[in-house]
Amino acid sequence: MSAFFKNLGQKMGRLADLINGTDSDDSTAAAATETPQTPAAQEPSPAPQQNTESPRQPLVQPKEEVKSESELFDNAIDKRNRAIQYLKEEFKSATGSTSASLASLYVYVIVDTEDYDVKRYAWADDTMKEQLRLELDNAMLESVGKRTLEIRPITKENLPERAKEVIADTLYYSFLAAPKRQSRVRGKITVVEGTGSLAKNEYILDSDKKQVYHIGRGPMANKPGAYRPNDIVVRDNDPETELQQRNNHVSSAHADIIASNGRFFLKALKWGCRPMGGACTKLIYDDTDHEIRDTSMRHPLHDGYVIELGKQVVLLYESLSEED
Repeated sequence: MSAFFKNLGQKMGRLADLINGTDSDDSTAAAATETPQTPAAQEPSPAPQQNTESPRQPLVQPKEEVKSESELFDNAIDKRNRAIQYLKEEFKSATGSTSASLASLYVYVIVDTEDYDVKRYAWADDTMKEQLRLELDNAMLESVGKRTLEIRPITKENLPERAKEVIADTLYYSFLAAPKRQSRVRGKITVVEGTGSLAKNEYILDSDKKQVYHIGRGPMANKPGAYRPNDIVVRDNDPETELQQRNNHVSSAHADIIASNGRFFLKALKWGCRPMGGACTKLIYDDTDHEIRDTSMRHPLHDGYVIELGKQVVLLYESLSEED
């Protein structure tokens, strides 16, 4: 019991010394026998006040930091807008320039194969070309692409050697055109019996003779801004009432067939695009209907594809060899 009170007295004495700030020799020795405690970290001096607003990140990162397509793009509109902004940044140093060397701009979009899926590259369309032209003009870059501005799908192996990278494996540009392949393509358009009528029994398409074939009802389109002769004419005066009633569902400026890179493509005009208030246009293949819902995309035509105009007139596309 006496030992208990002796220890209690020593602890109370050390507590008093600590409170008074006068540690005795005994308390110092006792403290030395206890497990050493890790000294408390010294509180750092407060850092100078800084602006907490995040700095604006540059739109175009240094080339070693260029991101991949999947990292940059979420959807077609985002792809198109980002590509345009990246291109505009590339040409910023040419603001106000009148150099003739900038007059022809070729934008190359890398596609996986020659027979690429146009839906995957829907962002690289005529709308992109129009918006890029507008953005360049607004940024006082009128001289860039003033004479020629083209957006070309191209495989990586066909990319010009001097093309400059904008987005890795996705987007490049050059002021010198890649040599165009002069691959000839030929095809034939006929109407499926009973679905409507054409002015001719068949229309032969030949890229050596014509690059764009206009499709419409009547020999001449009569839409505002589209006064043009039609090359594939849906009759507007068929004596058979039932056939003419079908033909009437086709616009006078309905669609175009375009030759490019050794293939024919179908493109709807706004009067042949239902979401834009026009008539319907469908491409039918593999027993599936594919309605064309915009006027920017070009849809490749393959042998046996069916084109439906206005949900009534049905055309058949057939590929032809150069000998046919």
